[in-house]
Amino acid sequence: MANNRQGKLAILPPQISPCSSTPGLFARDSHAAQDESIFIRLLAAVVNAEPGFCQQTDETRLAAITILKRHSELLFQIGTVTDHFGRKIEASPYRLFLGTGDTWALREIHASIIPMIKNGEAIAEAQFKAQFPHCPWPCDPNMDEEALYDDRNRAQIAQVIAQLKVIVERISADPCTHGQATKDETTKAAADLYQIFKPKEAEVIQTGLHFPLGMMKEIYEVYDAQFNLWCNGQSAFFSRTVIGAAEAALTAVDGQCCKNGLENRLLGGNLDMEKGPDRRDGLFCRRSNSIPQALAPIGDKLGRTMFVDPLDGSICSLSSRVGSFAWYDKNGTLLLDNINGRAGMCSAYWKTLWRTKAAEHGSLRSHTMQWKCVLL
Repeated sequence: MANNRQGKLAILPPQISPCSSTPGLFARDSHAAQDESIFIRLLAAVVNAEPGFCQQTDETRLAAITILKRHSELLFQIGTVTDHFGRKIEASPYRLFLGTGDTWALREIHASIIPMIKNGEAIAEAQFKAQFPHCPWPCDPNMDEEALYDDRNRAQIAQVIAQLKVIVERISADPCTHGQATKDETTKAAADLYQIFKPKEAEVIQTGLHFPLGMMKEIYEVYDAQFNLWCNGQSAFFSRTVIGAAEAALTAVDGQCCKNGLENRLLGGNLDMEKGPDRRDGLFCRRSNSIPQALAPIGDKLGRTMFVDPLDGSICSLSSRVGSFAWYDKNGTLLLDNINGRAGMCSAYWKTLWRTKAAEHGSLRSHTMQWKCVLL
C-alpha cells in the first residue's frame, strides 16, 4: 500500500550550491525537484485530458493514469493549475477529474489506483464531498448534473438562461446577413454571454464543475427551438458566436467528446459512452490529426470565426468568399464552401451526455458505499 500524504504541496525552488560538500543534501534537493516536476506534469495531464502519447493505438489511454500508477501517492495532493481557457484551479488530481467531469478516468482511478492507497476510498469520499458541497449523500445513482453544482455553477446557469433570452430577441430582430450581425446590440448580446464563461479576475476555482454541461444543454435547447424559425444567417450567427463561444470554454474532456461527435456512431459520430472519447483528438489537443494545420489551434477562434458541430465533429469556418462557409469533416478534410453555416440540432445528445456523466458519479459513489458495507 502506498502511503497518502494530504495537504497542499509546497513547491519551493531548490537550494543547491554548486560547491556544496554535502552530497546527501544535493540528492535530497534533486529528488524534491524531481517530485515537483512530476506533480506539475500530472496536474497538467489531468486538466488537459492528455493521451499517453499522440500516436498511441489505444485511443482511451491517459497520461495521468500512467503517472499515477507509478506515483499513486500524488492522487490526493493539492496543487494549483491553469487550464486551456485560463481558469485557475486549486485541487488535487482526483478533484480535478471530478471538476472536469472526466467520469471515464474516475472509473479507472477507482479500479486501479485507489486500491493502492491506504484508506483510499475514505479519502476519495471526503474529497468528493468537498468538491460538491451541495450533493446529497449517499448519492443517487440516477441523479442529474444539478446535484453537483456549487454556488458558482448555479449562478452561471441562471445568468446563461437570462442572457439567452436577450440573444433570441436580438437575433430575431436582426437578419444577420451572411451570418454576420447587422446591429451592434446583436453583437453585444453574444459578447455578454461570453463574459459569463470567461474566468473572473483573481478567481480560483476550488469546488463544483469547471464548466457545467447544463450551460451547453440550455444553449442547444434554445437553438433547437429556433431552428425552424430563424433564417440561415441568424442560425449561422448563433452557431458561431454562441455555440462556438461555449465550446471554447468546455473542459478538455468535453472538448474531446464534442470533436469525436455526439451523434449515433452509425450516423457519423464516434463517442463511445462506455469507453469514453478518443484522447488523441479534441478541441484543445496540441497535435490533432483532425484539425487542419492552417486552422490550429482553434481554441482562440471558436466563437469568433468558427465553431465545431457536435453532431459529428465537423468544423465550420468563415470563408474568404462572402456569404459562404468552409466546412471540414471530422477528419480535417476540406469540403466545398457552403452557404449553410449553421450547426445541426443537438440538444438531445447534450442531454444524454449531461445525464449519463452525472449518473456515473452516482454509480461510482454507490459502488463505493456497497464496497465499504462488504468490508464492514
